[in-house]
Amino acid sequence: MTYCNAIARRILCLGLLAALLVPAAEAADKSAVKNVSYDVSGLDGELQSNVEIYLSQLPPVKSDRVGRYEDDITEAVRNGLQALGYYQPQIAFGKLDGATLHLEVTPGEPVRFRHIKVTLSGDADHDQLFKTLLEQLPIKEGDVLRHDRYESTKSRLQTLALQRGYFDAHFEANQVKVYPEAHAGDVDIAFASGPRYRFGALKIDSDEDVGELLNPLITIKEGEPYQASQVTDVSRSVASTKYFKNVDVIPLIDQADSEHRIPIILRLRAKADNQVELGLGASSDEGPRASVSWTKPFLNKYGHSFTTDLTVSAPRQEATFEYRIPRGDPINQFYSFQGGYQYLDQEDTESQQLTFALHRWDKKTNDWSRDLFLRTLFESYKQADQEDDVFLVIPGVSFNRTRTRGGVDLTWGDSEQITIETSDEALGSDTHFVRVWGRTKWLRSIGQNGRIIARAEQGAVFVDTIDDLPPSLRFFTGGDQTVRGFGYRTIAPRNADGELVGGKYTTALSLEYDHRIAEKWRLAGFVDTGTATNRYTGFDDWKVGTGFGVRWLTPIGPISIDLAFGVSEEHVPWRIHFTMGPEL
Repeated sequence: MTYCNAIARRILCLGLLAALLVPAAEAADKSAVKNVSYDVSGLDGELQSNVEIYLSQLPPVKSDRVGRYEDDITEAVRNGLQALGYYQPQIAFGKLDGATLHLEVTPGEPVRFRHIKVTLSGDADHDQLFKTLLEQLPIKEGDVLRHDRYESTKSRLQTLALQRGYFDAHFEANQVKVYPEAHAGDVDIAFASGPRYRFGALKIDSDEDVGELLNPLITIKEGEPYQASQVTDVSRSVASTKYFKNVDVIPLIDQADSEHRIPIILRLRAKADNQVELGLGASSDEGPRASVSWTKPFLNKYGHSFTTDLTVSAPRQEATFEYRIPRGDPINQFYSFQGGYQYLDQEDTESQQLTFALHRWDKKTNDWSRDLFLRTLFESYKQADQEDDVFLVIPGVSFNRTRTRGGVDLTWGDSEQITIETSDEALGSDTHFVRVWGRTKWLRSIGQNGRIIARAEQGAVFVDTIDDLPPSLRFFTGGDQTVRGFGYRTIAPRNADGELVGGKYTTALSLEYDHRIAEKWRLAGFVDTGTATNRYTGFDDWKVGTGFGVRWLTPIGPISIDLAFGVSEEHVPWRIHFTMGPEL
């Protein structure tokens, strides 16, 4: 009996061990089975891509269970082809190569649009933009029936309706009937726009009294047909004044009256009464620099603002202020009273300036901004072996324009700037002169990754002798923005001791090519030339710099590092130039 019990116990243990090992073995076998991937042949282009997208959306299929999912795989292939107009494909399952399932697909003849009927009713039937839209629909009779283009047609109608104020718009019919055997599809779209809504009264909800300050920017007029673009324009324009941290233009569509007029709320929240900004930067012209700015953006309901800045670098220390007064459009038309003090100690120049100026700004006048100004300048200076004080009253005008495309990484653009200023003893000045200076810069793309950047600068001052002018009105060139390979403002006429004096004229030209080598990196090669002189007598005084550099694209613009060589010199100098900020 005891012997039998022992045998029974052994049998029981073996059974339990087998029960434990069998699931483990099955789990091991299952873990060795891989998910199926699909190899589709017989298709190309969009058909291939779309079928692969539909297959990728299937749940994971184990390689030992393909047979159970043949219907699902077939349906995925059919749906991928039907979306692009192919309704009668032939699908053959090939052999399973490991975990790869081979599919041979013949798409067959496509279904094409046979009859297309798109009708409008309501006020949109008399809207020219809707008529233009119907002439440019992405579906045409005879084209392959693409469901995405059919959906795009409906989407365009709905989008234009919302943009134009047809808030009751709906489809009375929207269907596409497919006849696979006839390889034909018929479209029937009936779009009922309903009435076009209009702008109602506009109410300003602001935590600051804005008086009539924003009136020139509010182009929304009560009773005019609704346009979403006008709502966006008002929001963008008011935000551009920089008075407010939050600007919301809210159409209250659900509160429209019986005449379909929509009340508009302009909600404004002003910026803090005091704003302080700290800045750090560097360039090879001035070295490291730091700045602090204090702004009071909204002093009163008339939009007056005040800003003061302090900038410190090794050669230059400067403190300035600006008091701005809108005189109509607060973005584009204003008066500005400016003043400041600057100390400069660089190369052979040591200067202290005290300036006050009144500006009248008109921005975006025929794409140009114009600045009429009257400024006074007191400058005490030592330039080479000359030491003097000068007081000047200087009326003048500046024009500038900048046009760009491509956002931070520009693909096209140009900028132009010209300043004309004069002074005379009749105004109380110590001397008479006329000074003209201008610069233009062009950026154009070449192919997919290349860009050409060209720059030209010209200046001239008409004065009896250069000694009658303070250093700030003389011309010097050389440095990051003019002729690379030479120090900042080190190209100019010199005295008998070799000290910089400055010139009556300046010219600088530059041509650069850069090429994208990665998403945020470009390599550049360039050649610069220029001079500052008192007399153009030939090219002996012209300096030439050439070299190469790297550009790293950042949200504030490119950071540029250039290695430049002054190849016009007998003993070729070289310099590393570092700049950051917008290219135009």
